[in-house]
Amino acid sequence: MKKTLLFLLILVTLYSCKNTTKEAKEVKETPVRSTTEQIAHNAGIENWDEINEVKFTFSVGKMGQTLYARNWTWNRNTGDVTLIAPPDTVHYNRNKSKDDRQTSADRAFVNDIYWLIPEFKFMTDQGTQIIEKTAAIAPISKDTLDMFTIIYNKDGGYSPGDAYDVYYDKDHNLREWVYRQKNDTVVGMMNTFEKFETINGIKIATDHRTPDRMTRIHLTNIEFNK
Repeated sequence: MKKTLLFLLILVTLYSCKNTTKEAKEVKETPVRSTTEQIAHNAGIENWDEINEVKFTFSVGKMGQTLYARNWTWNRNTGDVTLIAPPDTVHYNRNKSKDDRQTSADRAFVNDIYWLIPEFKFMTDQGTQIIEKTAAIAPISKDTLDMFTIIYNKDGGYSPGDAYDVYYDKDHNLREWVYRQKNDTVVGMMNTFEKFETINGIKIATDHRTPDRMTRIHLTNIEFNK
């Protein structure tokens, strides 16, 4: 009887050790996401690879009137882009050489897509530096939020050396950001992130306001087609 009890005790101990080792291994192998990764996943980046075509309208308004609007169609697979900004229409491919008119259109595209999916750009853009800070005072709402600064390197791209101070809440939703040209201390622009919508699993802020709420950047006619 004593031998049987001893044998059972050994089995339980071995089983317990095995489970403990397995649990420790599982915990160890769970990846720790960076802040930008958490923000991107909160916005649905796991669904981004399924999207083949993106359509949206980027518009800027002031005091209730639209100053200008740009309508975009982007085929992610081929790199083909179409810009319609009446009376102009421009077609080009992002992977091929471009004339001056197409380069100007692509510069606008890079700006507008950044407003559409900044959460993904923070994570995927190359040549950036991230500086994080907790419990920062957001410049527009004056709320206490976590934030990070993303700085683009001085080589390549349309805005080398530029920086954004990005404020986000505990759920990793973007709330505000500040743009600083060439990483200067002078603020170039600051805007809110409002009116979030989820389209095909991708969450975006469709409305952005300046501190006085007189100027508005609005994203409409959004399609994420698979």
